[in-house]
Amino acid sequence: MNKLRFINDKTFKYNDEIIKKLNAFNRSQAGYREKDKQNFYVCLDDKILGVCHTKMASDWCHIKKIYYEDKEALKMVLNDIKRYYHQKVEGIQFNSRIPEIVADFKALGFIEKGRLEAMPSDLDNVFLLNTDFKPYTTKHHYSVESTAKNIPAYDKKMAIENKQLRQSLNFSSETVDVQFVALDDTTFIGGIYGNYQYDYLFINVLFVDEDYRGQHIASKLMDLIEDDAKNRGVYNLYLTTFEFQALDFYKKRGYKEVMSIYDYPIGFKEYTVYKKIPYPYTRL
Repeated sequence: MNKLRFINDKTFKYNDEIIKKLNAFNRSQAGYREKDKQNFYVCLDDKILGVCHTKMASDWCHIKKIYYEDKEALKMVLNDIKRYYHQKVEGIQFNSRIPEIVADFKALGFIEKGRLEAMPSDLDNVFLLNTDFKPYTTKHHYSVESTAKNIPAYDKKMAIENKQLRQSLNFSSETVDVQFVALDDTTFIGGIYGNYQYDYLFINVLFVDEDYRGQHIASKLMDLIEDDAKNRGVYNLYLTTFEFQALDFYKKRGYKEVMSIYDYPIGFKEYTVYKKIPYPYTRL
């Protein structure tokens, strides 16, 4: 070991390295998991009624973005998603902070697994799951299309509608990224990456090289990102961790379990944990 130092990687020079190293570790524990991104569109003649972007990861389908004109269009979108992912994934995951959207998904059989309160203001971010791939009964016959390539004209409609919805509820979806890195002299040995959104800090990635574990490097990286959150006036933090990662480490730092999902990926549990930094700030 030469000289251990920690830097605020404002240019995200080491971001690819952090993600690559963590993905390699996850594969060593859980094996390779197929990933793909898909886009689903529901139309009536030339009118777009529903748009959805999904991502397959950890043996689940994640709904990343969605727009639908009414519940019938939502059923059509979800039916197409179910057809595409049937026997490929364990289930469908979605989270939303819009009460009307949460209610629509619950009415179609999605169950609430957990929530993060005041994300932002008086809205809760609700995590929803569905493992039933039986199609919904629909009243209309719309045109549906699933494709790995985006259709920009349709995606623009989703962006406009979702922006108007956020403005009507008076909250911003702006994301700000933050990253700290540990170096041994000039050699990358670990890092932490997160993003601020909806008055929360989501800690997306934490990795320390195996040869350097046990030297409190992960703790120092967590200290740095938590201090950064405090300095920005953000006191709500959350992250997800697989059971083969570091649940006990986060619990010792004061993080509390919000929800857990079985077979995420298959054979393992995923945990979502939350921490509220005390005000005035004191480190545990």
